[in-house]
Amino acid sequence: MLNNKKGVSEVVANVLIVLLVIVGIAVIWSVVKPTIDKGAKGINSDCFTLQIEPVSCVKDGNAYKVNIKRNPGAGVFDAVELVFEDADGGSDRFSPKGANVVTSASLGELETKIILGTTALTPTKVNTVITVGGNLCQITTQPVDCTTA
Repeated sequence: MLNNKKGVSEVVANVLIVLLVIVGIAVIWSVVKPTIDKGAKGINSDCFTLQIEPVSCVKDGNAYKVNIKRNPGAGVFDAVELVFEDADGGSDRFSPKGANVVTSASLGELETKIILGTTALTPTKVNTVITVGGNLCQITTQPVDCTTA
């Protein structure tokens, strides 16, 4: 019985194959993991939980009063900007300055706020954009019509 070594060599071969597979997986993971970690750092979860939308837009002299609303969703944002669109498809971004800057500290969940914005265009619609960590994060999908009431 001790002279039959064919069974032992098959077991050794199977163990070596399993070990090679495990080493191969470890090598591939060591290459892929840094790439996944680097990509995950660039994603800010607040971009997915925050939504701020325009409610109304009314011309007021040389400016436009845009009423914005923050929908439910936790998160911190740096600023809200307005994107005015004209009938020809042109667009212009307006960033409020100074005391007019709207941040997460000044606009809580389900609150509304009016931003007085100016543009060189004759806008027909307005959208909102938020910035998180200095990066552009969200444009609403439904712009609001601007009226000249």
